[in-house]
Parts: sequence; C-alpha cells; structure tokens
Amino acid sequence: MDERFFGYKGRLYPSYLKAGHAADFIIPFASQFCKGYGLDIGGTKDCHFIGAKIVNIELNNGFHALNLPPGKYDYIFSSHTLEHVFRCSATLQHWKKHLREEGVLFLYLPHPDMIYWRPENCRKHKWSFTPKEITALLNDLKFDVMLYSERDLFWSFAVVAMNRS
Repeated sequence: MDERFFGYKGRLYPSYLKAGHAADFIIPFASQFCKGYGLDIGGTKDCHFIGAKIVNIELNNGFHALNLPPGKYDYIFSSHTLEHVFRCSATLQHWKKHLREEGVLFLYLPHPDMIYWRPENCRKHKWSFTPKEITALLNDLKFDVMLYSERDLFWSFAVVAMNRS
C-alpha cells in the first residue's frame, strides 16, 4: 500500500493521522481566539500553542489536566487531550475555574467518524464526542459556545466557548 495512506477496518485513511501533532493543524485558526495569558493543556515541547504555558504530564513538572498552575487565564487551548481523561465533565469544570470571566476555552477533538480513534479501538481514549454532544455538555457547564466545526481534514473538530462564570 502507498505510504501516504493506511487501512483500518476496511477503510483508508491518510498516514499523517498516525503522526500526531494535530495541534499544528488547528493553531492558525485558534490564534484568532486564544490571546493573552493562557494554557496549552496537552501540548508538548515539540507541538504547542506559542506563548501558552504548556501543561502535559510528560513534562513531569507536577501539572496535568486536573492540576493546573494557579491563576486565572485568558484562554485554555487543548488539542486531542480531553478524550484521554477519565472524568470529562469534572475536568472541564476544573478548567473553567482557571479561566477568567469571558476567557476562551478552545477544544480540538477527534471526530467520531475516525473509527481508529474511537475508545473501543484506541485504548488510550476514554471518550468519543460528536460536536453537538460536547457543545451540549459545555452549555450545561455554563459556557457560551461561540462556534463549532464539523469534521475537518484531520478527522477532528473544534469548539470555541466562552466562560460566563
């Protein structure tokens, strides 16, 4: 098979989906909303939102999705991280406490159309959301969802929400 593609359960996908660094795909768009003092939850030293404080368990600095650096932030950017946590709603509530009023939450998540990333196929993933499911959860948590996308060329989608405290 051509190295530009891989097969999974009878479907063909582009190989770049296995390489990681999904954030690189969405950061140019996210920069329209993520301004000021912020966090990149899930970012790595090789792939992160420039200017944000990186929060990633691999950095071994004591911070992770449920233990954020103290303070209030203008934005939280998170790419392909929320699907890895056990308690999604509690995690989002924790993140909300670290956003200033009208702070932006920018989520980039795997789209459920990508069966390779669904929890039943990818053991690292605990959740799979549709855009409408995650926006409903954010609304329940008192975020104003400003916009969301459908599946993009990275088989992912973005959600932009504002903390209305």
